[in-house]
Amino acid sequence: MNIFEEGRVVALEADGAWVETMRSSACGSCAARSGCGHRTLAGALTRDKGLVRARGSRALNAGECAINDKVEISIPRATLAQGALLLYGGPLAVGTLLAFFAGTGSDLLAAVSFFAGLGLAFGALRWLTSMGLFGSVEPQLERIVERFTETSPITVTAAHAAEQ
Repeated sequence: MNIFEEGRVVALEADGAWVETMRSSACGSCAARSGCGHRTLAGALTRDKGLVRARGSRALNAGECAINDKVEISIPRATLAQGALLLYGGPLAVGTLLAFFAGTGSDLLAAVSFFAGLGLAFGALRWLTSMGLFGSVEPQLERIVERFTETSPITVTAAHAAEQ
């Protein structure tokens, strides 16, 4: 089962496309959306738009797309769940374990150890990702929803504006 999202192509590469998406489908269908801090933070920082690189697939090659085409991209649910667990759970577990074993006797040492563990885990995840250990977790292009058609600009003159 995949999670699908629609977006607009803003840049093309040989094997993929950069797609600007509106972050609405996940937050809009979530039961906790009214009390969720993530939606508020995402709205304040990113204005509900995301930029993601999507690779070509069997269904749609990046060469078939054009700038400003509206496309559908997808990512497997399992990939999203595993990624969230690894990204959030891994650093929290490492930080907690380091604080537990290194911070005995001092609250300050426990806090410093926790944050050092977070930093080490995030650094390790970044390095492992750059080495390609987790494989390709990029979304993939599924279909073109709507082709961009260039239209002529409408010119409004003072005579036309006065008639309105």
